[in-house]
Amino acid sequence: MRQKPVLTQRQEEIFEFLKEKILKRGYGPTVREIGAEFGIRSPNGVMCHLKALEKKGLISREAHMARAIQLSNQPVSRSALADVGRLDGTNPLEALDRGDESDFAPLFENSDNFAVTASGETLVDYHVADGDTVILTRSKSARDGDIVLALVDGGDPVLRVYHKEANRVRLDASGKTKPILSNSVQILGKAVAVIRKF
Repeated sequence: MRQKPVLTQRQEEIFEFLKEKILKRGYGPTVREIGAEFGIRSPNGVMCHLKALEKKGLISREAHMARAIQLSNQPVSRSALADVGRLDGTNPLEALDRGDESDFAPLFENSDNFAVTASGETLVDYHVADGDTVILTRSKSARDGDIVLALVDGGDPVLRVYHKEANRVRLDASGKTKPILSNSVQILGKAVAVIRKF
């Protein structure tokens, strides 16, 4: 049975901090976050502790990835993906490793966010297709043009596009689907992202 490596008190504290962040929110803290938590002003000071923890086999790190600290003995789901560039449809990518990330953590760490699965082609003109996962944030209000999940006249929730008219609400849909007009609309949440799997 492998013995736990001997850590200094500060290494132990930093390791526990890393473990808590990774297990609770799904990804590790940045060097800046670690420095702020422990009053370490120099990024190099933080890096020395991380290198020591890595050398002792407790963590692993991916080069050039800001939040890519992982626990060595525990698989951790990631919430950031390597961003290899912006495509305009004509120019090929010059490099596949730019060291940038697209971080989706805010979608998952916000406790007010929730997801629904779109059904049918009701919002296809608004770039929401059948089977898409729509991420919404809890809200009781919306602005014109927001995609919302709403209760109409106390019925079942609908996913539609919100518009406020003079004395009523109009909830639009795609194509030939008629809009819903009502004076009794309760907003449950408004869309912040759409996830589509192919």
